[in-house]
Amino acid sequence: MKKILVLILVLFFYKSFSQSNDSLIHSLLQDIQSMQVKQDGEFYAGQFPSFRECGGTPHNYQPDNNIFYTAVTAFALRNMLPHLNEADKKIAEDIIERIRKIYSLFRNKHGFPYYGFWAIKDPIMPHTYFYKYLKQVFGQGEDADDTVMILMTDSSSDKDVTDLKKRLEAVANLSTQKRKIISTYKKYKDVHAYCTYLGSRTTPDFDFAVQCNILYFVLDKHLPFVKQDSATLHLITEMVRNREYAKTPTYISPYYVRSSVLIYHVVRLMSAFNIPELNVYKQQLIDDAKKEFDEGTNVMDKILLSTSLMKLGVHDNYFMPPFKTINEFENTNQQQYAFFQARTAYSYPTPFKQIMLYFSYINYYFYCPAYYKVLWLENLVLSNRSSK
Repeated sequence: MKKILVLILVLFFYKSFSQSNDSLIHSLLQDIQSMQVKQDGEFYAGQFPSFRECGGTPHNYQPDNNIFYTAVTAFALRNMLPHLNEADKKIAEDIIERIRKIYSLFRNKHGFPYYGFWAIKDPIMPHTYFYKYLKQVFGQGEDADDTVMILMTDSSSDKDVTDLKKRLEAVANLSTQKRKIISTYKKYKDVHAYCTYLGSRTTPDFDFAVQCNILYFVLDKHLPFVKQDSATLHLITEMVRNREYAKTPTYISPYYVRSSVLIYHVVRLMSAFNIPELNVYKQQLIDDAKKEFDEGTNVMDKILLSTSLMKLGVHDNYFMPPFKTINEFENTNQQQYAFFQARTAYSYPTPFKQIMLYFSYINYYFYCPAYYKVLWLENLVLSNRSSK
């Protein structure tokens, strides 16, 4: 009789928890939808407002109409669609559809399926004192990160997908005699891995999180796994094996920087696809995620690590975000969180890279309040799935 009562109480608890989560998920989706820009102005209709801050003085905190945060929002929502109820799925699909309408503004001016951080007709680094006038000097390089996110959330043609794959291979490290990376550890310089930028004249560089996203794209689109894919997977695996995502996160990922964000990226890849080379390190990642969770001081780090732990099979209430309402979330220290950064020393050789990566006057931090809510939403949806 006692066992039956306990079972009834457990079922009642999970049902109540699930209903509560359903309500919060719906409210949070509506809130995110309300943050999407409705008409062109500082931002394009369909974008989510994001902001940029210079690490040095003056900090120059300004609006930044990049496509990055909007594209990764679409990607996260796309992955949640199968796990939302019909009403919430409709909201998410509407958000994604509005985003798709502006992708063309960021596409290569010659029509190639490569996308830039800022719209092609816009200045780079809007609202800066000098950089915004130097587009012709610095160029507007299309990058792999924005491009794969866009092609995974747009109704892209097969030709766009295959053309991008060819481009990724063509600008990978060692793709030509002159294209050899100088900004990584000596042990990785001869790895034929994918690079961040798509320009043939840009300096080859590696970013752990960007490479996770490229491999996600390749596997998501069921593309042939060629030597550059194998090399990139080998590079990621070695960096995981050596725990460089925890020891030297800024060096191996100058655009994402934080250990929590790197763990999130590699676990997202692992949980979406069966990758035996990475599965070997599952327990190591669990242990490191728990350690980072305990030591983390920003609530966004805790959300990312909580999500990663659930994807790794750890469902422990201890590792859940400590708030239950949107208002509570908005009053946390998430406002100071930079999920994405730009550290212009990414291409420097050792030892200058290690030094200049921390020179604040050439570092920029990018913020997006709506995307932080999307990351919390992802955590709630995943938690809801595990409780049903």
